[in-house]
Order: sequence, then structure tokens, then C-alpha cells
Amino acid sequence: MHQKIYTIIFLFINLVIFSQSSKPVVLIKGKVLNERNMIPVDAEVRIVYEVLSTGKEAGVARIDPRDGKYQIILPYGKVYGYMALAEGYYSVTKSLDVTNLDKYTEIDEQNLFLAPLKKDQVVRLNNIFFKDKTAELKPESEMELNRFVSFLKENKKIHIEISAHTDNQLNDKQSMSLSEKRAETVYNYVITKGIKEKYLSKKGYGLMFPLGFNKTEEGRALNNRIEFKIISLKK
Repeated sequence: MHQKIYTIIFLFINLVIFSQSSKPVVLIKGKVLNERNMIPVDAEVRIVYEVLSTGKEAGVARIDPRDGKYQIILPYGKVYGYMALAEGYYSVTKSLDVTNLDKYTEIDEQNLFLAPLKKDQVVRLNNIFFKDKTAELKPESEMELNRFVSFLKENKKIHIEISAHTDNQLNDKQSMSLSEKRAETVYNYVITKGIKEKYLSKKGYGLMFPLGFNKTEEGRALNNRIEFKIISLKK
């Protein structure tokens, strides 16, 4: 009860402060869910928002343990990466672009997902970006890649497969080749950061496993992705 009261007071004070200024803000609402079963995570969770271009922390929030709900306020003018953090889970990051925000806005159902560390679990690395139809990483991918490296260093004996998938903007052969090159790019990046090759494998899947319809921009974004699969969790 006390935590809920403090959260309401915090949000009210911030809304008053921001409403008195000329700078618009966005109020984000959502839940933190276990990616495997889509129910609230039974663990101590905190939410961290970062400015994607710099890695600077922009906000921290706690969840309501009863239903996994959270709220956080962010000022306009940035692209943010945000994630939930909990022991025993990998954080599935999301991004939010509010550079063109011109008025107070509320965004609901911005659910965050935590992937339990289990054999055969597949985790998407959302904030890895490539230049269009190439395997060349964009600079804003560095935060996600370094977070991935930190995860691998903390879990020294975990064996994973790095996989890449594409949309249908190229033909089957070109898509397979591009996905193989992108998987290799991520693979090489983590090796240069000190991760041992014996714990890594890589594979491109091209168009084989779409998550969305390639007829829409949103569907193509889902299909154009980097993932990793936990092959083993040997201690």
C-alpha cells in the first residue's frame, strides 16, 4: 500500500512540474511479464530507461508486485531504450522515439518482457540495428551489444547460438546470405569483447521463421531480427 501511495505522489509531483514547463512529456504504462508464459514475473524487478544514443540513464521505476504494472515519465526529444531487470532472467529491451513529441502524451500497454534462463529459450535482441539490406551495424546498436556481452560474461559457461532473420525485401538466396552475414557480424563483435568461441555458434535463417506478415512495415520489423538461443546452461 505504501509503495502504491509513493508511486502516485511521485507521478503527481512530476506531472505538476512538467505541466508548468513548456517541455512536453510522455507517461508510459505497462506490465512486466515472463516472456515464456506471459504472466507477471515472480521476482524483484526494476525498470531502467536509457538515452539510446549515449547510454545515460533517464529513469528508474519499480513494479507493483501484485500485477506487474509500472509507470514512468520521460521528457521529449530523445530516443530511449528501456528494459526490466531481474535476477535469473534476460532483459528483452525495447525502444521508444519521442523526438517529435509536442504535447503531453500517455502510452499504454508498453509491456516489458523478461526471458527466463532455460535451455532452448530463444531471446530477441531488439535494439540491434543494421544499415538497410547490409550487415553493417549502426552506432546505436552498441548499447544492446555491450549489454549482451556483459550477460555472457556473467554467465561464463552458457552456450548459445546467435541467429539472424530477415524480411522479404530480398529473394530467398539473398535473404539467407544477408542473415548469415548479420549473424557473423554479431558473433565477431562479442568475440572481440572477450567471449570464447567455444561457447558460441552462429546461423542465418533468412526467411524461414517469420514472426509477422511481410506485407506491413510492422511485420517486416518483427521478421528483421537478431536472436540468441540457449543451447546449454552448464555451470
